[in-house]
Amino acid sequence: MPIRLGLCLLAPCIAVNKSFKPWKSINTGENDRIFGKPRMITDVCRDMILIENQLPFFVVKDFFQLLSFDYQQGTHSIMEIIHFHFSCFLSNIDDDEKSNSEPEHFVDLLRSCYLPLVPIRSEETTSKVDNAPEATELHNAGVMFKPAETSSCLLDIKFDNGVLKIPTIFIDDLTESLYRNIIVFEQCHCLDKNFLHYTMLLSWLIRSPRDADLLIRSGIFVNNLGNTEDVSKLFNNICKEVAFGRRFYFQALSENLQVYCNTPWNRWKATLRRDYFHNPWSVASVFAALFLLLLTFIQAICSVLAL
Repeated sequence: MPIRLGLCLLAPCIAVNKSFKPWKSINTGENDRIFGKPRMITDVCRDMILIENQLPFFVVKDFFQLLSFDYQQGTHSIMEIIHFHFSCFLSNIDDDEKSNSEPEHFVDLLRSCYLPLVPIRSEETTSKVDNAPEATELHNAGVMFKPAETSSCLLDIKFDNGVLKIPTIFIDDLTESLYRNIIVFEQCHCLDKNFLHYTMLLSWLIRSPRDADLLIRSGIFVNNLGNTEDVSKLFNNICKEVAFGRRFYFQALSENLQVYCNTPWNRWKATLRRDYFHNPWSVASVFAALFLLLLTFIQAICSVLAL
């Protein structure tokens, strides 16, 4: 218990110290026990995002206020400093402050970085929440996957005219720990579990290494974790034994994907494009075959008329 308490108290000090260094031009030598060892600061960051290590954010602000006035002068706000710190280690975290409201702690702050600036309430549904088809099944039905490059919110997933746009996701060693701790926080303290719904949608899309490979080749996943099997295992296991109730943020999206995937015409078009029009030579051979068929048909008609 004393060790855990000491780590909790050390975390805000490290965040403030780490974030001041680029702006205050503080040099650290190899003898620095934290910043002189690159792997050490990554391990400390991993401990800082554990839900059991969280301190109320007002305690972090009090640590900041303990700094002398000369040291604080000309620096950014404590929220901007913490944003900058986590953006150095965690993916999809901007170094700009997104929300003006004060979070409860670090995990709440990180969760707010992934959610829309204007909260969208998930409507309660009495119907069964349908699983979205997996990525390879959608691909076989003609769905194209593209990264939503203009969006900074991970939940901004859109499906229109057979194109599914998903914001780029960077996957590394800290991704699973970060996602799990945000999910735990939502389960215990949040009415809207939108981040949980986001991870569940990804777990439905990625059910095999082939699904993960498809999203990597599409530019939606930037894989810094390992092979495609590691990525699929991450999303297959992250939502196990988790309940999300009768609200689902992506209910309409999931239903639209199911309808598109179950439409025979879409599958026929995808098969035609994949098997017969995937390169210029295939297109040329198809038209040549149609031309020969047309000539045979004309010859047959001429033979009948000549009798």
